[in-house]
This record gives sequence, structure tokens and C-alpha cells, in this order.
Amino acid sequence: MTILYGAIRMSTEMREFSSLSDFIKFVDGELAELRRSLGELLRVLEDVRAKAEQDKKLRELLSKLTGASGAQPSPPVVDLRGLKVAINPSAEVELGLLEQLVEALNTKITQLQAIRKEIEVLGGTDIEASVKAIIIDGVPRALIIKVS
Repeated sequence: MTILYGAIRMSTEMREFSSLSDFIKFVDGELAELRRSLGELLRVLEDVRAKAEQDKKLRELLSKLTGASGAQPSPPVVDLRGLKVAINPSAEVELGLLEQLVEALNTKITQLQAIRKEIEVLGGTDIEASVKAIIIDGVPRALIIKVS
């Protein structure tokens, strides 16, 4: 199964908008896409969480039956310069990695909401201005506002 989370972008770009209200619409669109992706991811996370719980119960039951310790070593997660690689991970390892993704999405949503709230004040004015937004990893980091 392949799931694409389109809202998760790792890029650097400059986008131009004809007005602050157009920029706000862009931020609203990004927020909507992130929330949609988060909802999809949370459904996947719940499935993996249920599987991890079943795996844990099964290991505990087998441990009681055999008298052996239920701790089965999980395949290692290798860190390659910041890229975590897990080959045939246990449900618990997969759960942990997905939880990190959920946390990153929540952080990005929070950042965009804060930006929107602050810029909304400027967008409500009748000032005609074009906007260039410097966007890094899907979050505006700088705005260049040029009054017409």
C-alpha cells in the first residue's frame, strides 16, 4: 500500500502573490491540505497502534506459556545522516516513526496558523501590495511586500 501525503513538502521556493489576501488564501489552502493529510495519517496510525498492541499481547502470552522473556529484539533503526531506515520493523518501531510524522505535521499546522493570524491583520487593510513569499519546507519564512 502506498500513501502519498502531498502536504509534506521539503522544498525551498519563492512564490508571488498579487495581494496579501491572495497570500492568506494560499496559507488557508496549505492548512486545509495539511489537515487532510493529518487525518489520513491518523487513520493509518490507529491501525498500526492496534497492530502493535496485538503484537505486544501475543508476545506476553507466548512468554507466559513458554516461560521465556517476551522481549523479542526489534530490527534496528539505522540513522543515515538524519534518514531513519527500518527494515521489516516491528509494529512498535513503525508506530514510533509514524508518531514522529504526526508531530511534524502538527508543528507545521501550528506554524501556518500563527502566520495566518498575524498576516490577517495586514490583509484586512485596503493597501494594494504585491507579496513575494520565501517558503522553506512548506512554511513561509519571509515576506517581501511591495506597495503599489
